[in-house]
Amino acid sequence: MSTFLEKLVHYVAYSMEIIGILIIIMSGIKALYLFVKDGFKFHNRLVSLTLAEGLSMSLGFLLAAEISLSMVIKTIPNLIVLIGIAALRVGLTFVLHWEIKEYEKIADEEDPRGQHYEKRLD
Repeated sequence: MSTFLEKLVHYVAYSMEIIGILIIIMSGIKALYLFVKDGFKFHNRLVSLTLAEGLSMSLGFLLAAEISLSMVIKTIPNLIVLIGIAALRVGLTFVLHWEIKEYEKIADEEDPRGQHYEKRLD
């Protein structure tokens, strides 16, 4: 029974990692599309916000995969490596959330009605 659970945890973790990678790829493609559509303007906050939101979401899936893998870790060195990776991902998540809030704050100042998200879809 324990071997079945270990294999199941690995499959679940790998699936979550694949989802996280796909989200990174899709948000990168979307940000690239917006970047090209806007004429390669490097100060475009919408491109940065799109990419930051995608990275933040993907980090959530990648962190869930790490947490799942922690259930089957059997040695202390492997656990230390896993904790280090998880800590880095949590740190990146906090930085990305802070960056997203800053972009949204600027967008709200520019458009007090809060319709900057509707403009993104154009």
